[in-house]
Amino acid sequence: MSTPTLSQPSVAGTPQPERRTHHPLYAEVRSGPARWAALAAFLTLALPLAAKAAYWQGSWGHTQLQLHTAAVLLGGPLAAAAGCWQGGREHRSRTTELRVCGTRGPLAQFLVSAAPVVLGVLAGYVLAAAGALTATWPYVSSGRPHASLPAADATFLAAMTMGGMVVGRLVRWRLAAPALAGFAYVALALPTHQKSALRFLSPAATHGGDALPVWWQPLAMAAWTAGLATAAVLAYAARRHWYAALPALAIAAAAAVPLVRTGEDMWHLAPAGKAQVCNDSSPRVCVNALNRGLLPAVSRALSGITSRLDGVPNAPTRFEDLHRASRSGEVELPTLYLGQSVVRGALAEPEQFAWEAAAALTSRDCDTFPTQRTDDAVRDWLASNSLSERRRQTAEENARQWGNATATADAKAGARALSHLTAMRDGQRRAWLGRYFATAGRCDVSGVPTL
Repeated sequence: MSTPTLSQPSVAGTPQPERRTHHPLYAEVRSGPARWAALAAFLTLALPLAAKAAYWQGSWGHTQLQLHTAAVLLGGPLAAAAGCWQGGREHRSRTTELRVCGTRGPLAQFLVSAAPVVLGVLAGYVLAAAGALTATWPYVSSGRPHASLPAADATFLAAMTMGGMVVGRLVRWRLAAPALAGFAYVALALPTHQKSALRFLSPAATHGGDALPVWWQPLAMAAWTAGLATAAVLAYAARRHWYAALPALAIAAAAAVPLVRTGEDMWHLAPAGKAQVCNDSSPRVCVNALNRGLLPAVSRALSGITSRLDGVPNAPTRFEDLHRASRSGEVELPTLYLGQSVVRGALAEPEQFAWEAAAALTSRDCDTFPTQRTDDAVRDWLASNSLSERRRQTAEENARQWGNATATADAKAGARALSHLTAMRDGQRRAWLGRYFATAGRCDVSGVPTL
C-alpha cells in the first residue's frame, strides 16, 4: 500500500511561480453567456440559409442578399434579446448593489458586461457568413463578395445587442427579452412594406440579388445604427449628463439624411450585369456576364434549336440575356432563376429550358387563336425532346378522358400539323420557316403560312 506523498514546504527565499491572472472579461467569454450567444446566432442564421441554399449558391449578389436579410430580420431580434437577457442578469442575481459599489464607472461597467454577448453574437455571425460565402465559391462564375456589406451587418448586430442591454437594465421583467425580440422583428420588417422614404432607414431595405449599393450606403447604415445604439448607451450610463449622447445622435441624424433622400437610387445593377457573353452558333446563344459559367450548359441545352434554325431566313440572330427589351433580330433567353432553372451552377431541367426557349421564338403578345396550331407545331418541332412529346400526349389523354370532343380534335389536328412539318424536305422546311419567322411576334396573322 503506497503512502501519500507529502508536499514539501517552500524554502524561504526560493522564488515561486507566479499565478497568471485573467481579466474578468476572459471568464465571461470562456464560460459565460458568450458561448450560448454565439451558438444561438450561428444556428439562427445558418439553418435558414442552408434550407434555401439552392436559391443563393452560384451568385455572390444573391448570397450576400440572403445573408443580409437573415442577419437583419433574424439575427437582429436575437441580438436584441440576448443583450436584454444579459442586461437583466444583475437584477435576477441580485448583484445590482454590488455593481454600484464597484470602482469602475457606470460606462465601463456597462461595456464590460455587454462585451461578452456582443462578441458572442458577432462570432456566430462571422461563422455563418464565412460558411455561406465558402458554399457559394465553387459555383460562382463572376464577380466578388463585398466586404462593406457584412461589416455593416456586424455593426448592426452589435448595435442591436447594446440597445437590448440598455432595455434589460431598465426593464425588470423576465419576459422582456422575448418581447423585445418580437418588437424588433416588427420594427425591422414593417417599414419595408411601406411607400414612405423613411423605409430606407430600415437595415432590411434591399433592392434585389444582383443590385449593388453605392459605396457609401453600408457606411451610412452602419453610422445610423451605431449612432442610435451609442446614444442610448451614453444616455443610460451618463444618467444626469444625458447631453453626452447628443454627438452620437447627431452622427446618426447626419447618416440618415442621405439614406432617406437617395432612396432607391442607392442601388444599381452590377457592371457585369450590363454585358453578356455569347457562343458562335447560329443563332448565337448569349448569357448575362454574371452567369458566364453557364454558357456551355445553356448552349448544349439549346443546341437542338440552334441546329434546326441554322440557315433559316428571317430567324432571330441570337438569344439575348440583358436587362432590357429585345431588339430586332433578338429573342429573350428564358430567365435563369437560381433555385429553379439553375441549381448550384448547373441547369436543373435542360429540356424544360429548351422548351421555354422554343416557346419564346413562337409567342405572340396578342390574341392569335387562328395561328395557335401552327405556332405550337413550330415550337414542338424546334424543341423536339421528350418533354415536348409528353406534353402533347398528356393534353390528348386529358381531352379524351374528359370527353371533350373539341379538345380531342384539336390535339389530333396539332399532331398532324407537327407530322407535316417534320416530313418536309430540309430545303422546303427552311423556306417555309423563313416565311413563318417573317411574321413572328406580329398580331397581323394574315401572312402566317399554314400546315
